[in-house]
Amino acid sequence: MFDPRRRQLLKAAALLPLAAATGGFARAAAAPAEARFAMQPDRPGRAVSPTLASLSYETLQLADPAFFSPDNRELVRLFRALNPQGVLRIGGNTSDYASWSGYRGALPPQPVHEGGPQRPFALQPQALEALAGFLRATGWTLVFGVNLKIGVPAMAVELARAVRQAVGDRLLAIQIGNEANNYEADYAAFDAAWTPYAQALRAAGLPVAGPDTGANTDWVIEHARRHGDASVFLSRHYYRDAAPKGSIPDLLSGDAGFYAEVERIVRAADARGLPLRLTEANSYYFGGRDGVSNVFASALWGADFMLALAQRGVAGIHFHGGTLRSVEASLGRAANAAVAGDLQDRRDAAASRYSAIAGDVALGFQPRPLYHGLQLAQRFAGARMLSGRLDAGGANLTAYAARRGDALQAALLNKDAARDAAVTVSGLPAGAAGRVMRLRADALDSRRGVSFAEDGTATADAHGRCRLALPRGSAAWVEWNRTA
Repeated sequence: MFDPRRRQLLKAAALLPLAAATGGFARAAAAPAEARFAMQPDRPGRAVSPTLASLSYETLQLADPAFFSPDNRELVRLFRALNPQGVLRIGGNTSDYASWSGYRGALPPQPVHEGGPQRPFALQPQALEALAGFLRATGWTLVFGVNLKIGVPAMAVELARAVRQAVGDRLLAIQIGNEANNYEADYAAFDAAWTPYAQALRAAGLPVAGPDTGANTDWVIEHARRHGDASVFLSRHYYRDAAPKGSIPDLLSGDAGFYAEVERIVRAADARGLPLRLTEANSYYFGGRDGVSNVFASALWGADFMLALAQRGVAGIHFHGGTLRSVEASLGRAANAAVAGDLQDRRDAAASRYSAIAGDVALGFQPRPLYHGLQLAQRFAGARMLSGRLDAGGANLTAYAARRGDALQAALLNKDAARDAAVTVSGLPAGAAGRVMRLRADALDSRRGVSFAEDGTATADAHGRCRLALPRGSAAWVEWNRTA
């Protein structure tokens, strides 16, 4: 089991250089960094799944059939622009409070969260019909969570059958329960509760994945050992920390401890021939931190996080989000989204603080800064990661490389608040012509003016080197093609 004390030490050590570099956003800029990134095209790594950029929403979001609907054209457009082959995960805490309106058997009383609005609710057929149309319109597939807490496998089977009847072959898998590590004593207790569900679902011909646990790497590895031969994929969740502990320097410092955990899980997944998906992930749990999870820093974090995991073999990352009401209800809290301001402000207030897409059905939808970071990382989908050697020149820099056919691409991320950088990329074909897209905003704490857009060209010299300016708090994606 991963030692949490070691994780805290790693985290503290990682924060030191960034804290020194930032010292508050008003600090004068440090001297520019001279960085070097040597791509190694002869050392291929993992193939990047087309489903890398994916999303997760609370089951409670289905209480409004107009949300996931083909008629919700703005949301359809944003899903398609993010990834035409994404995977939507429906689950979260509210999946363990959901029942199926079509179930006619007896149900035990469901628990009511003390001191908050977390209440049992029944899913209606029209919500599933609308969801099916939304999936067809976006091209996405579905991972759907059923209620484990209630202890009624028969209802789970009926609901899962209704989901499959509605969405057809767009159903990738059924998951059973959400973060059961929060209410089962240990893995053995979870497995005893989970197994009757899995057996009933599989007997009905339904695909099953799991364990959809929180931060329990040992649970995922044990689940692979016991159930890997019959699973569609392995899954767990990730949040960096609790929202009250969130900060921009903390977010941008990386998480070496978690990456080590991922490597352990991927080894277990590889042994069973299974993909690994983070079926729920984002910056800070308890709904995200205002001024951190919803500003430009989250875009740099999101792109870096996705590419670090793709490099290690993670097939998909489902960034959790949705309306403020749905996420706050999942936490047992009431939501007050009323805010003065223009339409953009009101959409922003209507969404959970870490959601990549802001808005609701009444106000419409718009991308948050995080969305643009996911777009950058998704440019690697279908490529094969490459090894590379980075000398960051003392800045908070990361870099990734990949190959797609004859084209080479790189992502260069300057997460430093104080230092511009000039990055010399090597290992390119002589004279290779590159196109550049930049992810940028006015500042790390910007809520508006975030873009990921074309920004000129970058050509390799006769020695296969290319020098790129990388201002503080920005990122670049570059793709080089061989000259004719």
